[in-house]
Amino acid sequence: MSNLILDFAKSFTEERLSANAFAEAYIELWRIERDNKNILNYEERVSECLSSIFCLADLYNPDSDKDDYELNDEQLRDKILELFNTLK
Repeated sequence: MSNLILDFAKSFTEERLSANAFAEAYIELWRIERDNKNILNYEERVSECLSSIFCLADLYNPDSDKDDYELNDEQLRDKILELFNTLK
Protein backbone atom coordinates (compact mmCIF):
# COMPACT_ATOMS: atom_id res chain seq x y z
CA MET A 1 0.00 0.00 0.00
CA SER A 2 1.32 3.39 -0.95
CA ASN A 3 1.97 5.81 1.87
CA LEU A 4 1.62 8.84 -0.39
CA ILE A 5 -0.97 10.56 1.79
CA LEU A 6 1.13 9.94 4.90
CA ASP A 7 4.26 11.21 3.14
CA PHE A 8 2.32 14.29 2.04
CA ALA A 9 1.43 15.06 5.68
CA LYS A 10 5.07 14.54 6.68
CA SER A 11 6.16 17.04 4.04
CA PHE A 12 3.91 19.61 5.70
CA THR A 13 5.50 18.97 9.10
CA GLU A 14 8.88 19.53 7.44
CA GLU A 15 7.61 22.94 6.30
CA ARG A 16 7.79 22.08 2.61
CA LEU A 17 4.37 23.65 1.97
CA SER A 18 2.06 26.16 3.59
CA ALA A 19 -0.69 25.17 5.99
CA ASN A 20 -3.33 26.50 3.63
CA ALA A 21 -2.03 24.51 0.66
CA PHE A 22 -1.67 21.43 2.85
CA ALA A 23 -5.13 21.57 4.43
CA GLU A 24 -6.98 21.95 1.13
CA ALA A 25 -4.97 19.30 -0.69
CA TYR A 26 -4.94 16.81 2.20
CA ILE A 27 -8.70 16.93 2.59
CA GLU A 28 -9.11 16.17 -1.11
CA LEU A 29 -6.49 13.40 -1.09
CA TRP A 30 -8.10 11.77 1.95
CA ARG A 31 -11.53 11.88 0.29
CA ILE A 32 -10.11 10.24 -2.83
CA GLU A 33 -8.54 7.51 -0.70
CA ARG A 34 -11.85 7.05 1.14
CA ASP A 35 -13.98 7.01 -2.00
CA ASN A 36 -11.68 4.44 -3.60
CA LYS A 37 -11.83 2.43 -0.36
CA ASN A 38 -8.03 2.61 -0.06
CA ILE A 39 -8.31 3.83 3.53
CA LEU A 40 -9.43 0.30 4.41
CA ASN A 41 -6.10 -1.09 3.17
CA TYR A 42 -3.96 0.79 5.68
CA GLU A 43 -2.99 -0.65 9.05
CA GLU A 44 -5.60 0.34 11.61
CA ARG A 45 -3.33 2.75 13.49
CA VAL A 46 -2.21 4.43 10.25
CA SER A 47 -5.80 4.74 9.08
CA GLU A 48 -6.76 6.30 12.41
CA CYS A 49 -3.85 8.72 12.14
CA LEU A 50 -4.85 9.72 8.61
CA SER A 51 -8.45 10.27 9.70
CA SER A 52 -7.28 12.38 12.64
CA ILE A 53 -5.12 14.48 10.32
CA PHE A 54 -8.21 14.98 8.14
CA CYS A 55 -10.08 16.32 11.17
CA LEU A 56 -7.18 18.62 12.07
CA ALA A 57 -6.95 19.92 8.49
CA ASP A 58 -10.67 20.64 8.63
CA LEU A 59 -10.11 22.67 11.82
CA TYR A 60 -7.45 24.82 10.15
CA ASN A 61 -8.38 28.47 9.73
CA PRO A 62 -5.80 31.02 8.55
CA ASP A 63 -7.98 33.99 9.49
CA SER A 64 -7.22 36.05 12.58
CA ASP A 65 -10.87 35.96 13.68
CA LYS A 66 -10.97 32.18 14.08
CA ASP A 67 -12.93 30.42 16.79
CA ASP A 68 -11.15 29.00 19.84
CA TYR A 69 -11.33 25.42 18.57
CA GLU A 70 -9.82 26.28 15.17
CA LEU A 71 -6.12 25.87 14.48
CA ASN A 72 -3.54 28.26 13.07
CA ASP A 73 -0.51 27.17 11.00
CA GLU A 74 1.73 26.35 13.95
CA GLN A 75 -0.98 24.54 15.90
CA LEU A 76 -1.86 22.41 12.89
CA ARG A 77 1.78 21.43 12.38
CA ASP A 78 2.27 20.66 16.08
CA LYS A 79 -0.87 18.52 16.32
CA ILE A 80 0.13 16.50 13.26
CA LEU A 81 3.60 15.97 14.70
CA GLU A 82 1.97 14.67 17.89
CA LEU A 83 0.00 12.17 15.82
CA PHE A 84 3.16 11.02 14.02
CA ASN A 85 4.78 10.39 17.39
CA THR A 86 2.04 7.88 18.17
CA LEU A 87 3.03 5.87 15.08
CA LYS A 88 6.58 5.30 16.26
